[in-house]
Amino acid sequence: MGDKPITMVSDEKAKEPTTLDEEEDIEALAEPPDWLPDGWIMEAYRTEDGTIIRYYTSPISNYTFTTKSEVLEYLFSGTDERMLESKERGAENTLQRQHEWLPKGWVMEIRAGGEKTDKMYKFYVHSITGVRLLSKQDVLLYINEAKISRCDTNGQCDTSSEDNILAKVDIRPSGLPEGWVKEIVYRKTKDGLTRRDPYYTDPASSYTFRTLKSALSFLETGKVSRNAFIQRTSVHDLYSFEISADMHESLRNRLIVNEKPYQEPTRSSRSRRASKIEQDQNIDDTKDGDTSSGSDSPNESE
Repeated sequence: MGDKPITMVSDEKAKEPTTLDEEEDIEALAEPPDWLPDGWIMEAYRTEDGTIIRYYTSPISNYTFTTKSEVLEYLFSGTDERMLESKERGAENTLQRQHEWLPKGWVMEIRAGGEKTDKMYKFYVHSITGVRLLSKQDVLLYINEAKISRCDTNGQCDTSSEDNILAKVDIRPSGLPEGWVKEIVYRKTKDGLTRRDPYYTDPASSYTFRTLKSALSFLETGKVSRNAFIQRTSVHDLYSFEISADMHESLRNRLIVNEKPYQEPTRSSRSRRASKIEQDQNIDDTKDGDTSSGSDSPNESE
């Protein structure tokens, strides 16, 4: 509250916090340095004791730093390049192109239906209000006129419980660049419960990560975590249908209780993945919210 904004420019000399005499020309703060890339934002603040503090913000990731060394280390990591590539590749993906109209805060809910549970249905759910709608027209009508349409599937798909949910898909997950997809996979357990496993897919590399922490680590360092993999059937191929489609073979097992103990994948199976999965894998990722066990891929038929 005591800080007083001085100026905002795209370039500035990096220094540790310093103190200026009142007579010194404040415009000197705006002198651009050679090392700061074009487009970066610099904010300078004078504290009550006269100390000048500078903040440097990337226009791509919105990450902010306070020293030259931090900025240079960030630039050397290649984070901005990976985020740009994700954004560009995301714009090419079918799922994003098909749902450009869908506002942030809405997710796709995929449910099993049909007389023989041989169909999958797509609904659009508002994360805050829980409103569930069946089509693009219904969503736009709700947004523009606050009118809620009935999810009429002619009795083919029950929405009264979570028993038939296959996945919830967010094409604009918070904290990740445009183009990334967050998939919450629903699976039955032998205890009669439903497990919800998160997966985060990068459109540029096609890697799928088990936790947000490992996805962010990949963006910041380029390091692929040990439990990352590439799905045989991508989320873009699975969920690009409208209203309903035949059940994809890779989704059938999500409704079946698998009582067999987990076994290490075969060598041929491992060769298709990003890296070998160890049973005693990354404790840090588990602490980050990974509740899943058993199959590493959401597409169990692999």
